[in-house]
Amino acid sequence: MKRIFFIASLLIVALNCFARQPKRGYRGFLEWSSSVRSEEIANWTGNGFSGSYHESFFFTGASTSHGYQIDQMFFVGAGLGMEYNKTWDVWLVPLYAQGRLDLQLGKFTPYADLRLGYNLSQGGGVYFSPTVGYRFNWGRKMGVNVGLGLSLIDYKIDKYDGTLDFDNGIYEISYIGTYHKVKPYFSFRIGIDF
Repeated sequence: MKRIFFIASLLIVALNCFARQPKRGYRGFLEWSSSVRSEEIANWTGNGFSGSYHESFFFTGASTSHGYQIDQMFFVGAGLGMEYNKTWDVWLVPLYAQGRLDLQLGKFTPYADLRLGYNLSQGGGVYFSPTVGYRFNWGRKMGVNVGLGLSLIDYKIDKYDGTLDFDNGIYEISYIGTYHKVKPYFSFRIGIDF
């Protein structure tokens, strides 16, 4: 019962917190981010058999952005992020321009964030990441930001094709070429602005 009361108290305090609108001038962000996607890794057919294998990819890391707060609502800047997948030993490294809209609807302070840039890892490609979230006040000049978004990341992959010869028990793999792929990641970010 005490635990439920404690959690309910935290939720009430969190919902009643509101952030002061940002002031004109320099503004920076430091965020922890986490992204996940699910992908078909393999698909096979042959001699009446077919199937596929799906894998979930989980990335975690940090990003920082710095720029100029034009007025109480609009921010423009640039940033760099780094996220890592330990299972596959893969990095995502986006370099991006950022635009942000901070709203104040009564006591509520939602925000919308858009990042557009280039993925420096995995052969490079376009990076596009819209996010919506909520900003909590944390002192006179700082805020805590919590957001959910979608990241579209372009990268290069080598594509192979496999052929299974059931009669001889031979599986042959042949290289087809290099392709660009755009993958969607669902993202969660939490961080501070200063």
